[in-house]
Amino acid sequence: MTSQLAIISPRPEVRQHNALINSSFVLNTLEWRAFTAILARIHPDDEEFKEYFIPAPELVGDETGGSAYQQIKGLAKRLMNRTLYVELLGPNGERMSKPDYEYISFITKARYVRQRGGLFVKVNPDFIPYLLQLTQRGNFTKSLAKELKSLSSSHSFKIYWLLSEYRTFGTRTITVEDLRFRLGIRTDEYADRFNNFKAKVLDKAQEELADTDLCFEMEFLREGKAVKQIRFTFNASPLVLEPSATKLPLSTAHTPPVQESWATDLQDIGVGEAGCDVIRRHLVESQYPVEYLGYVLEVMRRPRKAKIRKPADYIYKCITGKLLLEEFRRSKELVVVPAAEKPVQKTSSKPAPAVPVETVYQVAEVREMYDNPGPFSKNNHRAATFEEHLQCIYLDQGFVLEKRAGKQVLVLKHGQ
Repeated sequence: MTSQLAIISPRPEVRQHNALINSSFVLNTLEWRAFTAILARIHPDDEEFKEYFIPAPELVGDETGGSAYQQIKGLAKRLMNRTLYVELLGPNGERMSKPDYEYISFITKARYVRQRGGLFVKVNPDFIPYLLQLTQRGNFTKSLAKELKSLSSSHSFKIYWLLSEYRTFGTRTITVEDLRFRLGIRTDEYADRFNNFKAKVLDKAQEELADTDLCFEMEFLREGKAVKQIRFTFNASPLVLEPSATKLPLSTAHTPPVQESWATDLQDIGVGEAGCDVIRRHLVESQYPVEYLGYVLEVMRRPRKAKIRKPADYIYKCITGKLLLEEFRRSKELVVVPAAEKPVQKTSSKPAPAVPVETVYQVAEVREMYDNPGPFSKNNHRAATFEEHLQCIYLDQGFVLEKRAGKQVLVLKHGQ
């Protein structure tokens, strides 16, 4: 066994599948430190778990002697008994719109190694889809291990990951019920008053995350007097790894690739590199042509009554959600009449009134897309209710509800 305890140096970047981030489980602070230390020892190319050794200082800091020994020994026992309520994946490793959950033991072996002063663990192979070979953009989240080191509250670790998943957007709205579920909070815990939950969980996390790259503000959305949803907003900076101590000589250094013009345009608006990577993959998969990106940008720049509050979020959702794809295709099918064939118009002293251009969607069709998402849409994050979906994707972006020919429609008028 001793030969298997090869030292694996921790990496600065840690990652996990978004399904695991959104699973329901609670770990105490020491267990979260062990969990983070394990993630830091997983290489993106690993195909199976190794046997990981975690030095005591990564777990208990500067504590030594009997106190450290007792803490790590107790940790080993708890990890062996710890099961996580995990969101199950689809057949291709994707998240499901209505997932099932399963209790899975996280660790199959754990013990304190006195000679080396640390913890030895072996991860359950059932977690391979959640931690290894994470390459599909949109399915996993990366963070920096150093940002997690200052956290001491159990729930702060989980809230950090839940917000980090939405790093590109800078906001995440979640129902109180869903948040409690993902934090692994019992139904009878903080059940009497929301203020207790706010003070002991939310305020504590806000205080601790203020020292990380995900400091946040909260807005409480109410139905009547009850708080039903929480909107987290944060201005997260891109992940930046520490510069390597050794640099390649100029003769062997790689020339950075030239960035596509569309990516430059999107990043100028505020779409992050991770979002551009998702769009880049969609282009490779021919989910839409590159001209569609320019069309969405052109639509966004049209005059409108209501100002788009979050242009980057709106652009990203329109592109990846293909919200304007049918309209784009229809615009490509328009027949242009040659100038020679156009009837001669009599000149008038009065200019012809401008005819507003409209984008119109039937609410029934939008509802059908929401209730029955396609294979791509299942990877997107949907609002908890259809009403919230309408508000976020359409009404907040300038659409208005109208009734035409006896049917409810969403209308966006341009040029007014």
